Amino acid sequence: MQKLSLRIKLFYGLGMASRGIKDGLFQLFLFFYFSQVLGLDPELAGLSSLIGLGFDAISDPLIGILSDNWKSKKWGRRHPFLFASALPIGLFIWLLFSPPIGLDQTGLFWWLTIFAVLVRFAVTLFNVPYISLGAELSTDYKERTSITAIRMMFTTFFPVIVMIGGYVFYFVPTAEYSNGLLNKEAYPTFALLCGLIICIIIFISTWGTRKIIPHLPQPSQLQSQQSFGQLLNNLRAAFKMSSFRSIVLFNMLIYTGLGVGVIFTPYYCTYYFGLSTQEMAALPISTAVGGFLSLIIAPRLGNAIGKKWATMWSVLIAGSFFALPFLLRIMGLYPKNGTYMVLPLYVTSLIAAYTGLVMAFSLIPSMMADVVDEFELKTGNRQEGLFFSMMSFAYKMTTGVGTFIAGLLLAWINFPKQTDVADVAQSAIDGLGWVGGPITLSIFVLSVFFILPYPLSKARFKEIRAELDGRSL
Repeated sequence: MQKLSLRIKLFYGLGMASRGIKDGLFQLFLFFYFSQVLGLDPELAGLSSLIGLGFDAISDPLIGILSDNWKSKKWGRRHPFLFASALPIGLFIWLLFSPPIGLDQTGLFWWLTIFAVLVRFAVTLFNVPYISLGAELSTDYKERTSITAIRMMFTTFFPVIVMIGGYVFYFVPTAEYSNGLLNKEAYPTFALLCGLIICIIIFISTWGTRKIIPHLPQPSQLQSQQSFGQLLNNLRAAFKMSSFRSIVLFNMLIYTGLGVGVIFTPYYCTYYFGLSTQEMAALPISTAVGGFLSLIIAPRLGNAIGKKWATMWSVLIAGSFFALPFLLRIMGLYPKNGTYMVLPLYVTSLIAAYTGLVMAFSLIPSMMADVVDEFELKTGNRQEGLFFSMMSFAYKMTTGVGTFIAGLLLAWINFPKQTDVADVAQSAIDGLGWVGGPITLSIFVLSVFFILPYPLSKARFKEIRAELDGRSL
């Protein structure tokens, strides 16, 4: 397929909103909830996420392989997995945020570990077939980026409404909790709401795209006869391709850095910039604006200068503006907390940063779809699920390695747990600035060197598609 109707694009893109809500819940609230509210040691919270990543290393490629080879005349390869994921994601998210009262450190650790693993597996059940489906929707160079840009727009825009609702209606300051995020009673009910919304979104998106199933690729006879060992050989062959290797390594580093950043976000807002929960409700707007701007810019920029160079510039923009407020504060050039310019300047910087970040996240899946074409040319097999399982695994490093590193960094700066803002030592607050500024910027700059070897230009892509299309005649 070349061009898609806007209706199909919107139904497909809507599905990504479910992952955006889950990400917001995990990245903004989960670590803070277990560490600062329930009192779990940050190192244990990070270790829990690292254990979950070990399960992902098995489940992601397994689901990818299963969906690549699934045969259903009515529902195709991907849709059965999408339908099956909806209820488990919602249920496990609610249970994760509803630990029994009175658990000690060991109990909290195992509750977090077990239910986070279950959530991550349910997300794999959705995410790997979902992004694989996106690669199958079109074979057009620019159209692929348009599809992923709409997808990223949904994951940045729709969840903002849910997250703002959390700040405004659930984490409201009270006489007992001047910082509403410290109210542990609010988390289970908010998680239940998020779980229900995720279920509904997945069902709507999956049902709305069912009409394209007859037009999607099916597993080839050669592919369906492959053993599990041969499929692993295909994965090893993929890693020998510089195009595949550069994207996977780039994604792993970016998502790890992003994981550190989002875990620290409640700390930055509460302790470094002194924002109230009402002011924090304005921050997700920057993500929505960035997502909208990227929808306009990413397809055009990728088509104009090539996807690789567009990605590199997008990442440098993102890293620079994420770090800018912290670098200015370190140099003594940022307004003092409590003054009216703190929030507007921070939001403005975040808008620019998220525009660059979402542009990169729109371009990278489109680049991976081109890599799938290159692999098909070399082997005769189309295995989007196997390829995009590595993308899914890299994405989960946000809450895996990223969370683990965040726990180590909190320990490194000696940041206390369950402590009021006024009681935090200035040295710990200064440490937050170094994490948000120089460390964050270094990660984004380093990632550029991983994407540099990517070899598929627009001209090379056209050559590959011409050869593939010639085979099908």
